[in-house]
Amino acid sequence: MRLFRLCLLFITCLPATLLAQTSFEELVEKTFGSDQTLVNGIQFSNQYIRIEGNPYFMDGRYQFGAVCIHDRWYDPVRMRYNLYTQKVEIEYLTPEDHMNQLITVPEQMPEFILGGYLFRRMSLGKDHAAYYMVLSTENTECFIGWSLDAVGGGNSRRRFTPLERKCWIGHDGHWIMFDDRRSYLGAFPPERKKEFKDLLKWKKFHFGVAGTHEWVDLVWATLRLIEEGGNP
Repeated sequence: MRLFRLCLLFITCLPATLLAQTSFEELVEKTFGSDQTLVNGIQFSNQYIRIEGNPYFMDGRYQFGAVCIHDRWYDPVRMRYNLYTQKVEIEYLTPEDHMNQLITVPEQMPEFILGGYLFRRMSLGKDHAAYYMVLSTENTECFIGWSLDAVGGGNSRRRFTPLERKCWIGHDGHWIMFDDRRSYLGAFPPERKKEFKDLLKWKKFHFGVAGTHEWVDLVWATLRLIEEGGNP
């Protein structure tokens, strides 16, 4: 794959007349100066056409979000998040009115916002660096890792695995981690286990089939319950 410049348009700060008269690369030069190491990316190609399923966060359609490069935010950016590669893909219009797609370099992008959710690149536990969704209250912070894998091959068609989620919650210096019902209930002291079991029942929550919004809703409810009762 050829290396291309990943040019992020900070459209909200540029007058319409300037956008009409300025080429795409000139916009990048005005935004970033001559330091093009901030905007390197790889030309997108569909590597998953022979794999069943969707490797993207939500439905995989490009939507407007924001990206942070070296502590500076840029928006609006048309983007989607690939959970399989742990990379953000960006779509933009070239000066010739051609739609181009780029795969970004995670090391250059510590944070991004997509679908109203903040994601931050970090390492937790023994896991490799990846993007985590950030949810937090005044006294509690939570990081949810979203990922999936591809299985199959040989005589069977390859397919993406079901979505995997791992949640880390930090409260008053204590950390808990869970990724299924057993680890969720085991993360809390015995005297509080019934509260969180009742929460799952009330939410009618099933870890194996819960969607994105259901998962986030459970986490918010868990954070509130933790803060109401003190240390987990």
